[in-house]
Amino acid sequence: MSRKIVPVTRKITPMSRRRFIQLGGLGAVSLYAAACGRGGTGTTAESPAATSPASPTGAATGSPTASPTDGATAGEIQANLSSVTVGESNPNYAAQMSYQLAAAQGYLEELGIEEQEVTLSDQYIPGLIGGSLDIVHSDANIAFGSAAESGEPITVVSCYRQNEWQIMGVRPGIETAEDLVGGTGTGGQIGSRNEAIQKRILSELGLDPETDMEFVPTTGASDQRLQALLAGTVDAASLFPRHRFALEEAGGQFLYEELIEAPQEVFAVMGGWLEENSDTVLAWLTADIRARQYMFDLDNQDEVLEIMRGQGFEIPPEFADLYEVEIDQISPDGGFNPEAMDELVALEQEIGNLPDDLEWRDYVDLTLLWAAQEANGLPRRPESV
Repeated sequence: MSRKIVPVTRKITPMSRRRFIQLGGLGAVSLYAAACGRGGTGTTAESPAATSPASPTGAATGSPTASPTDGATAGEIQANLSSVTVGESNPNYAAQMSYQLAAAQGYLEELGIEEQEVTLSDQYIPGLIGGSLDIVHSDANIAFGSAAESGEPITVVSCYRQNEWQIMGVRPGIETAEDLVGGTGTGGQIGSRNEAIQKRILSELGLDPETDMEFVPTTGASDQRLQALLAGTVDAASLFPRHRFALEEAGGQFLYEELIEAPQEVFAVMGGWLEENSDTVLAWLTADIRARQYMFDLDNQDEVLEIMRGQGFEIPPEFADLYEVEIDQISPDGGFNPEAMDELVALEQEIGNLPDDLEWRDYVDLTLLWAAQEANGLPRRPESV
């Protein structure tokens, strides 16, 4: 059987986007995703088995039924589908590294998935609900909020980024926190989690975020915030590690940077599709975790970067130098700390991005993740949700 892994990311056409929106009841979900949409390398985010039945509201329950694949080894796992379509909104190589590596290394094919097509679009939630996408890489708050808003059984099956770099970059000419007094800052959208984090950072630096700095909105994602700093349009902005080189070259700096535990990005599927194709989800998760284990071995760094370049990603030397920094954010096994998710969701609720009564565990089923971890010889993590 010939290998048909498709590594090249494609864009959804305007016609495809219209079709997503026309699918019943998706307008509100699309608007929700746009309001919370991600950009850059995260805020601020692989093979399944049996799944739980849907709850009365259409969401997956947090206590799944027993899996028929419990105790399966990787050699016993076989997908029931030969192809999957993955929805992705982030073009950066680090956002796609695990599942692209799983394809390029043949891990997916070994488990029966001969073709993986990656669709790049900010309309990934409508695509998931409409059936054009099988698996989506999503910000956790978008997956949970869209599930609650739509009543559709959007189900989180794995975590991608379990940690987050919280960074305040400042324009050339800003040397200390005191230089920010009376200036402007941005986290992107007004009221976003990024903005809330920037305000917390100001407090950590000894300033009053309500009186010492004015927060203004910026369009686009983190690269646009970097450009605003370089142009002097704003004095401080939420950035990511990959922006350091360009900012410092221009005379700016990271005034604050901290790596915190935050399971900000997840993989999600539709509950009904999961029930019908649990073998495929298990195979995909198993291959994805195997790829993560490979890329976490820093002896493989150069090879992994070359593989990703071969997949069509541009990775200049200044990005390659941040390989370990990027790895530090990613979950090595698809697991995460539920207490950290509690904190992330609480912040999203505090700033109005998620309903106050949302219970994120209602939209998570880790049955297949645990089976995939076991198939890779790894302990179950988390032990429960």
